[in-house]
Amino acid sequence: MSVKNNNISIVTRDCKIEGILHFRGHLIVEGLIEGTLLAETVFTEKDSNVKAQVSATSLTIAGNFEGEIEVTGTLTLMKSADVRGNIKCRNLVIDEGGIINGSVKFISAETPQSSPLD
Repeated sequence: MSVKNNNISIVTRDCKIEGILHFRGHLIVEGLIEGTLLAETVFTEKDSNVKAQVSATSLTIAGNFEGEIEVTGTLTLMKSADVRGNIKCRNLVIDEGGIINGSVKFISAETPQSSPLD
């Protein structure tokens, strides 16, 4: 599935956002997010911290994550990723050094892929 628009939102290093968050387009997280995150494409930077329930089309984690993840497309864990929680995804890519402490459940290829914001 392609992203429906080209918006880019950035949560900068000095930012902390809490609550139920909806992002269309691309979200780059450098700071802290706590709560529920519904998004299309998310990239968390190396020093970021996310404590949330996340539902996304595509998610790349390079920082710290704690919570629940559901990705209808590909979840990528970079070598600096430290994930604590439960994962449900269609595809999973883990760079050497990426850490998961939790469970992983795969979404069937027959399940239609959709955006969490639909």
